[in-house]
Amino acid sequence: MWRNGRDRYGLISIGFHWTLALAFVGLFGLGVWMVGLSYYDPWYNASLALHKAIGIVALALALAKFGWRFADPKPALATDLKPHERAGAAAMHWLLNALIVLVPATGYIVSTSEGAGIDMFGLFEVPAVVGTSEGLRDLAIDLHYYLAYGGLALAAGHAGMALKHHFVDRGSTLKRMLNPRAPFGRGG
Repeated sequence: MWRNGRDRYGLISIGFHWTLALAFVGLFGLGVWMVGLSYYDPWYNASLALHKAIGIVALALALAKFGWRFADPKPALATDLKPHERAGAAAMHWLLNALIVLVPATGYIVSTSEGAGIDMFGLFEVPAVVGTSEGLRDLAIDLHYYLAYGGLALAAGHAGMALKHHFVDRGSTLKRMLNPRAPFGRGG
């Protein structure tokens, strides 16, 4: 039940999936809200520090997810998917997996581009590892912005397709990501 099976996700993979999904959507919402704050707003610095720290946690979770995937390969795609749906699912998963690393990585570059580390909830600091570079910072700002919006659009498409497979096709795709004991195949 903890590990993936041949045809179903285990609790650890399910936990990574939903924790990263919640982090991505939460960080997106926090990011949109905080850029609308004035510099003198009492929440300006606190929201920025929170966004940075949670972003680092999300990056660490994404890397741990990939380590887990290496140790415990994901199950086969649901058998009730059509060939074009299988190809679309594979492409969507690849892109989303790239974005859960690239969005926080570009945020890290933005946050540390002036040489300061990132405070992790007052517990420790993640050091800056890239030198100061205004050009790199500007590129990272643009990438962080566009990758975050692109990631949100892809995540919405991903969720929409999961709901379509569940409610319209009566497939097992969503059940597999909600319940490690879910039956496999059509209508499971």
